[in-house]
Amino acid sequence: MEEKYHPSPDSPTEIPFHPAHASYLKSLVTQAGARDPSHLIFGADRHKYKLNPPASPEQVRRFEEKHNLLFPEEYKFFLTQIGNGGAGPYYGLYSLEEAERYTEYLETTQTAAKQKDEEVPAPAFIDRRMTPEDWAVRMEELDNCSDDEYDSLMYKLCAGMLVIGTQGCTYDTVLMCRGSERGKIVYIDWNLEPGYGPFFTRMPFLYWYEMYFQEILQDHNLTSYGYLCLKSEEELVKDFCEMDKKTGEEDNNMDFPPLNKEQLLSSLFRFKTAAAETIDFLAALKEPELDAMRTELLFRFDLHRGREVFEQLLSGSNPDAAICCARRLPEGEKCRYYQPMLQLLYGENVTEKNRLLYFLHDCKCRRAGDIIAFAMDNNNKEETRKTAVYVIGTCDDKMNYVRELSELMRGESYWLAHTALQAVFRSKCRKLDDTYLWMWEKYKTDRMMSANLKIAFQTNGISPQ
Repeated sequence: MEEKYHPSPDSPTEIPFHPAHASYLKSLVTQAGARDPSHLIFGADRHKYKLNPPASPEQVRRFEEKHNLLFPEEYKFFLTQIGNGGAGPYYGLYSLEEAERYTEYLETTQTAAKQKDEEVPAPAFIDRRMTPEDWAVRMEELDNCSDDEYDSLMYKLCAGMLVIGTQGCTYDTVLMCRGSERGKIVYIDWNLEPGYGPFFTRMPFLYWYEMYFQEILQDHNLTSYGYLCLKSEEELVKDFCEMDKKTGEEDNNMDFPPLNKEQLLSSLFRFKTAAAETIDFLAALKEPELDAMRTELLFRFDLHRGREVFEQLLSGSNPDAAICCARRLPEGEKCRYYQPMLQLLYGENVTEKNRLLYFLHDCKCRRAGDIIAFAMDNNNKEETRKTAVYVIGTCDDKMNYVRELSELMRGESYWLAHTALQAVFRSKCRKLDDTYLWMWEKYKTDRMMSANLKIAFQTNGISPQ
């Protein structure tokens, strides 16, 4: 059964699909455009807050018949009374003509009849009953099947879904026309990774559409629109505090599991400012697994309080959490924490050393001399040593450590050798001539390494023998 659309409190009518509601939504688009005249919000430079002319009912009917779909009523309402695509979340909404380009794996009435001897729509695979394990199994099947089997599996995967827009790269916005999510928006990454399935926004199409422009008008952060809960600041904190009181029986009566504490807390990133009560709540929160997120939020809402919590974490209560959120400090604040973070680099009980190194890289006061010992220590993981060498390559004093970098370039680790080479290949240093020539003999058939060596030769005015 299709979930009914519930207009927001700001809607001029409680009657869904009323002409007054169409006018209201179109006015929201216009107001949002006036609020963002330079089109600075992600994707706005493409749709420019313009709606296409509406589609005719006949256009909608032909598309539905061709692809064996029955559109949700609110999507038909949008297409025929508001616009056939145009302004919307991320890069906007496709028109029916544009959506046609992304229907390769939608059944037509002809393919449905050919496969089943009757025009019965295939069930939706993208459904709330689908578990992460179900998704992983299907992705493994896609990775290990023949071309013919691939097409068949993709028809099943895409059953009942209509791609109505893109978020960029491989991420698309999908409207479900069948199954438990009929009428609702789902986000999908077409990389189709086994461990990263579709994201269920739980939002009916018109609510998802309307609230996007409401968020703009309220000057909220749109970076992760649809991935975050749209409740108010007060509601999110209240739900978080009441989370421990909920019973498993209550959870089992829900179509989806309730939002967990991390999801509720992350939804506060929508806001650019916060009430004093919210700041107090974040500062007093005692849940170590959320320390990094709450500190990052405090950096945003009250830098002084954020620094207080950060320093507590850094001094011993949860250094890994401090490392995880440290790069969110304002640029002007980072150097004051360079020395304590550097001490953590050489500590034994810190796991997030790669992140730590990237923080040191962000500090303008960074010195190669502070990091070189870590890079040369064979007891450290190759990946973190490689990051350390990368950071060294950005330090003003890196050429004081030519001997150590030469040792890495001649070492057995390809990636350490490559990163060390990139650290110095644009700096003139004749002390490295022999090392460059040695590397040339070893790597001259390696396209990536030889290309970097040629730059080093040019920089130093030498030629390979």
